[in-house]
Amino acid sequence: MVLALRHGAGAALLLTIALLPRCSDLVLPSEDIPPSGPDAGYTDLVAKYLKGAFKNPASYDAFAISGFRWVHSFKGWAWVTCVRFEDSGHPRTYVVFIKDGKAIDGRYAVQTDGCDTQTYAVFDAMPKKTGGLQPLY
Repeated sequence: MVLALRHGAGAALLLTIALLPRCSDLVLPSEDIPPSGPDAGYTDLVAKYLKGAFKNPASYDAFAISGFRWVHSFKGWAWVTCVRFEDSGHPRTYVVFIKDGKAIDGRYAVQTDGCDTQTYAVFDAMPKKTGGLQPLY
């Protein structure tokens, strides 16, 4: 008897969902529409963020930065960039998220960030050690 009630409730729920307007008919909020492109000053913003996040940024070397991409993170839509560098001879990758002209989050990259598929350029805004390894790009 209880099983029959559950199946009936499930069928009613499916019928209700089928009769609701489709989600694709809804207009997305303007926040979900990517802007025309990232601000030219975002590279300096990323450098400032990293200098504050790293204990001794001068001890790292061979900084390279990827282009900015518009992504949906757990804090909503934001620009993201990947930064590669050498830490005592070990390659590292860090991601920085920017929204409304502010760095809202940063962390060491994980696979879903897609940093391995990005193209990198020398990140001149970060300090350089004399000698050392070449950038990883």
